[in-house]
Amino acid sequence: MLFFKCMIALLDPINRRGERVKWGLVSYTVVMFSLATVYTTTNLHILSISYVDNREFPGIEGELDPGPIGYLQFIYFKTITIVPNVTFVSSNWLADGLLVSICVTLWSLTHLTNADSPSSIVVM
Repeated sequence: MLFFKCMIALLDPINRRGERVKWGLVSYTVVMFSLATVYTTTNLHILSISYVDNREFPGIEGELDPGPIGYLQFIYFKTITIVPNVTFVSSNWLADGLLVSICVTLWSLTHLTNADSPSSIVVM
């Protein structure tokens, strides 16, 4: 729901005040939504095959626990478990990058605004 509200806000001509559509933000939002969707679906699939299909995993004596937790440890380095980990990290990097770019932009705007007065202190 949040994704669709964001898309409506980015594409609605009322919110743009005569400006063009910011396709960079639209594509950024679509990529973030896609990564979150891939993460959620693959993670739920892993949990399904662990807790439903392999709930009676025998385990390995001294190495892996029996049951779903042992099966999760058993398949940890398989491709199916690497995909949600990579998408989770990528999504967080993108979110942090957006936050840092906004902070740098705001800092540069306040720094340029207060550059004329030498006695002013820049407070964020």
